[in-house]
Amino acid sequence: MADADAYFEPVKTPDGAAYRPTGHTQGPWSPDFQHFGPPGALLARELERCAGDDLPLSRISFDILGPVPLRPLTVRAKVERPGRRVRLARAELLAEGRTVAVAAGWGVLPAPEDVPVGTDDVKPLPGPGAPMAPAEAPDHWRCGFLESVDWSFVHGGYGLPGPAAVWLRPRFPLLPDEPMSPTQRTVLCADSANGVSAVLDIRRYAFVPPELTLHLLRPASGEWLRLDADTEIGPGHAGLTTATLHDEHGLVARSAQSLLVHHR
Repeated sequence: MADADAYFEPVKTPDGAAYRPTGHTQGPWSPDFQHFGPPGALLARELERCAGDDLPLSRISFDILGPVPLRPLTVRAKVERPGRRVRLARAELLAEGRTVAVAAGWGVLPAPEDVPVGTDDVKPLPGPGAPMAPAEAPDHWRCGFLESVDWSFVHGGYGLPGPAAVWLRPRFPLLPDEPMSPTQRTVLCADSANGVSAVLDIRRYAFVPPELTLHLLRPASGEWLRLDADTEIGPGHAGLTTATLHDEHGLVARSAQSLLVHHR
């Protein structure tokens, strides 16, 4: 596993083209598995390429079928429901021939330019402050992915239980010499919602999302995204993390994740 200036490196395998993860994809649950943010963004990239530029993705749902190993990944996608106004594409992420995640993305024709502007998202947000150093996170949270991102917490933080708001900015592209699209960057950031708003001690409990659903209002502008996240967990039911993502101009997306909660 290489440490390069990107989350993945394109490689050739016996099965064709693949993407080799770098150390920046490593997640907090195990040194052998990826944080889902980068592979989720890889799936979003393939959905965008498949759905086409004329219908921007307005909803992406991810089903995570198992831990994503630090192994080369292949991605394939197809249009399942063609159309001029709405279009459904599906993508599949494979590691060593095994499907580890699937995604579905709805492309929706943008509204006409003369549609009246809504009134519930008109106040710009103050931008991020000074990014925190990765060393400020507790040792039990530190991983390659956390250290690949600039974090500027408004309130809360890794190791501080409860809701959190944080401006974050990935410091690397998904692939060398290819800027991330706004959708890819939003997906990569959204998967951190259950971590920043954790209410349980990661050393004692696992709270792993088997899925992520993201509704996208518009493309994010600028490098930074603000993630406002809240997690609800209690005995006898699944956990739930919900979040909003903003840029400095307003709302970009809303996300939700179910959580599998168990003793580690």
